[in-house]
Amino acid sequence: MAMTVVAILAGIAIPKAGDLIKRARAAVVASEIRAVRDAVAVYYVDSLSYPPTAALGQMPPALEPYIGGQVAFIQSGYQLQYNNWTVHWSMPGYPSTLSIIGVTVHTDDARLGQLVMQVLSSTPHFQWGENYTFIVVGL
Repeated sequence: MAMTVVAILAGIAIPKAGDLIKRARAAVVASEIRAVRDAVAVYYVDSLSYPPTAALGQMPPALEPYIGGQVAFIQSGYQLQYNNWTVHWSMPGYPSTLSIIGVTVHTDDARLGQLVMQVLSSTPHFQWGENYTFIVVGL
């Protein structure tokens, strides 16, 4: 009888603990994305430009002094990618190009991606397969 009660309690507690761990990891990912956003803003003030796109899992070298050790672009279960997209357009009163800066989270864990989207729900974002991109400058 006691073993049955323990098994039932474990069956309830283990999934809850797993979800709590994913929520905590999502909060860390969101914090890393915010740190990149803040570093990009300070970098822009200093240089009036944005660093170019970096490879998956690589911090743009220009941002290293602004981020320091706050963000690791390769973590267990996900990788970050810094993106700098240039949009060309012709509209009176607007610059001819616009930079859009995004941070993409690459993960096989759909639940982690969904939780990060929940945490950063006020940040423009989109999902493409197992990639979750957050626009930190430009929209």
